[in-house]
Amino acid sequence: MAKIIGICNLHDDPSLGFLTKNRPGGSVSFLGRYGLIDFTLSNFSNSHIEKVYVLVKSGMVQMRNHIGNGSIWTSNTKTGFIKLLMNEKGLFTPKFNTDIANMKLNLPLGETDFDYAVVAPSFMLTTMDYRPIIDAHIASGRDVTIVYTHCENGTEEFINCDRLKIDEKGKIKRIDKYLGKAEEVDVSLESFIISRATLVKLIEDSPKVSELYNLRQMISAYVDEGEIDAGGYKYEGFVAPILDFDSYVRHSFSLLNYHERNRLFLEDWPIYTTSHNTPPTLYGAKAKVRHSFIANGSVIKGKVDTCIISRGVVVEEGANLKNCIVFTDSFIGKGVTLKYVLTDKAAQVLATKELKGEEDRVVYIHQGAKI
Repeated sequence: MAKIIGICNLHDDPSLGFLTKNRPGGSVSFLGRYGLIDFTLSNFSNSHIEKVYVLVKSGMVQMRNHIGNGSIWTSNTKTGFIKLLMNEKGLFTPKFNTDIANMKLNLPLGETDFDYAVVAPSFMLTTMDYRPIIDAHIASGRDVTIVYTHCENGTEEFINCDRLKIDEKGKIKRIDKYLGKAEEVDVSLESFIISRATLVKLIEDSPKVSELYNLRQMISAYVDEGEIDAGGYKYEGFVAPILDFDSYVRHSFSLLNYHERNRLFLEDWPIYTTSHNTPPTLYGAKAKVRHSFIANGSVIKGKVDTCIISRGVVVEEGANLKNCIVFTDSFIGKGVTLKYVLTDKAAQVLATKELKGEEDRVVYIHQGAKI
């Protein structure tokens, strides 16, 4: 039986604007309860990948606070683990702080016993079972398998992701950047199944090609040069690509829809997250809540319509929230009206009685702000 490790790669996370100014993308709150990384870690856990490394580019404190000892995603804590790896030297030279540099410094390739590595990002939200993909990769005998999806609204989604050119035998002939000029496109989900020998080769060869290259770029370069044999595996399930602030907001609200939500949250595929010992949400006598996610530990006394409310949020009596995302421990005062507003952690809206954004221009209130 093949020995598999999982690698969750945070180095290639896209910027989510204000949300990732002071935190890594993987730790960004999603749907009031989860972190973005929870979906990847849960996919590993549900696929029985018990040995997992998380490549952290920056923000180690936030990732440690969220993941803890990793036992939530590890069913067998005697043999399984989640280890966070960060290239501290790379913090002083950001351009050289790549996932390859991180693995070269921290991943004990000479000691770690594995046959294949599954490398996945945190920003492609899926319920991906890696077991059939691993089986297909082993059967193919190829060096790398890249998981992709066929997108039919390419002018709206997956802009600046990697586009794959695949022949009739499933071999990847070319990888380039997708700029949103075609309706239909086969786009990489940045999930790779890589044999141990190929991973070692890519890491060891990277200084010869470019020390600025990350793993994705090394794979692309070696596919173009014919140095490695790469194949594609088409993923048929739901994908929510969180590629910027706007897509974060758009997919957050879209998942309030019951049918859309059921495409990501499956009965037999739990999404695990860090638990908090907080009481149930308290609803006041005049509270009115409609079409919203409300996390535990909150106090809702006002009106909440089509909103996502995280833990420990207080919405005072007379407050009126519509189409808002409110992060943990925020406080919305009496008589405040918010529409299309995102408040980061521990924000307080007190003196300002009305803030209104638009569907495609959400107002952002920074962490800890008092307005």
